[in-house]
Amino acid sequence: MNNTIIYLDYNASAPLRPEARDAVMCAMDCGGAALNASAVHYYGRLGRKIVEDARRDVATLMGAHTNQVLFNSGATEGNNTIINHFARAYPEDMILISAVEHPSILELTQHYDNIKTIPVDENGLVRADILEDMLKAHKTSLVSCLYAHNETGAIQDVSLLCEISHKNGAFFHSDATQAAGRIPLNIQNDNIDFLTISSHKIGGPQGVGALILGQCGQTPTLLHGGGQEKSARAGTENIAGIAGFGAAAKQALADRDLYARLCVLRDKIEAAIKSTAPETVFHAKNAARLGNTTFFSLPKGNAQSLLMAFDLEGIAISNGSACSSGTVKPSTTLNAMGVKPALTKTALRVSLGWATRESDIDAFIKAWEKIYLRIKA
Repeated sequence: MNNTIIYLDYNASAPLRPEARDAVMCAMDCGGAALNASAVHYYGRLGRKIVEDARRDVATLMGAHTNQVLFNSGATEGNNTIINHFARAYPEDMILISAVEHPSILELTQHYDNIKTIPVDENGLVRADILEDMLKAHKTSLVSCLYAHNETGAIQDVSLLCEISHKNGAFFHSDATQAAGRIPLNIQNDNIDFLTISSHKIGGPQGVGALILGQCGQTPTLLHGGGQEKSARAGTENIAGIAGFGAAAKQALADRDLYARLCVLRDKIEAAIKSTAPETVFHAKNAARLGNTTFFSLPKGNAQSLLMAFDLEGIAISNGSACSSGTVKPSTTLNAMGVKPALTKTALRVSLGWATRESDIDAFIKAWEKIYLRIKA
């Protein structure tokens, strides 16, 4: 990463941790593509050890047993695996998803008629009362709700939502991509049936993640073929990627207290923004939030212009919405929260992480004040 750029977009992808980079390079140096964990020779056994060591470290981060961790290409694959499985296995049953899910779940509503969205309140939190009513009205196989939101940082009451789902005969899945390494997670204590995570959100390499299975007895499968990952995810394991993922998980667990410090820095950002521009609206302000995330709108602003202005100042942030074309789109999450359209078009997200320094925050505040004064002039 270019050291001249201040990176404040960790919810999109975190910079690679040194420990993860070392683990990837070590795996490559130890045999690279020859490390096929399914082989019985020396390189196969070495590859298997790397995979199982990483599986242990990911399991520890997620409060799971090693046999509950299935490696894959990331949370998008994991989310698709879960939703596709239940939509096909139980075509007569409903699948309920929150209205603020990641696109890798929301987009599937276009492909299945039995997926319905659960409304959220003004903070983006699932309406538990409406969820219960929907479960009682329709036979439901699965409920899926984000653990912590990628745009607002709002943290759902997953234990309650899981309890309501189980009480009404439905399995429960949560995309914990943003929560992993930032707040304590324990799939056992929460009695969650399925969790999905991605390596690159915690400072590991891109293109690797995991589906964590609870004790529900179901093992959804997306890719069929060989016997890799307990025959639940065919394809030769990405040994180097998995090695980096395991190293990142181990370090993320060791660094979890870091997020208390990031909360202080996040609050410093919000106080400075509010001081300069009192009209600013902070989204999900009244919800429990990840300590590293702020998502705000400047009335009469323009998200694309603001992003370009920050970029010219050497600061990388985002508008929070995923868009492969590189253009800025209004947040569907804010629409679901009932935010006025004028504000959805001006939203900006700042997200901090393992390498964020207070000097980065000072630079952001300085740039913000400069940009805001130019807008007001």
